[in-house]
Amino acid sequence: MTGSMTEEFGVQGEWTLAKRHTIRWAECDLYGHVNHAAYLIMFEDMRIEHWASLGQVLRADAPGPVVAKLEARYVRAIGFQEEVLLTLRCPSLRRTSYVHDYAVWKNGLVFECQALLVCVKDGVSTPIPDEARRLMVERDGARQA
Repeated sequence: MTGSMTEEFGVQGEWTLAKRHTIRWAECDLYGHVNHAAYLIMFEDMRIEHWASLGQVLRADAPGPVVAKLEARYVRAIGFQEEVLLTLRCPSLRRTSYVHDYAVWKNGLVFECQALLVCVKDGVSTPIPDEARRLMVERDGARQA
């Protein structure tokens, strides 16, 4: 993430991925504010992008992340056609699971969420692949929980 993005959107802290996003009409409720569930959908692509950046693929016959738990905090409303910055980081991991922090920024924090992701293969939790684990620790700064 560039320093100009940090200043433009009022971002605080270190983040692994950042992506500009313009709020679409489909993400808004009757009042023109972003619907509470739309925030979670905004991060699906980033979650997949992060998994791919770890050298992994999303296929039925390969290990992949499944969202096991979400905890969200809505700080203030944003609306149709506003440009925001979406950010993702991976602060910690265990043997079969890891955590993602998500945030939406526009003149400071708008929304934050923490997701617990479990690595699953054939419907059963499985260890995070070694290469993915290495990159989460070395590149993303994840710490063993």
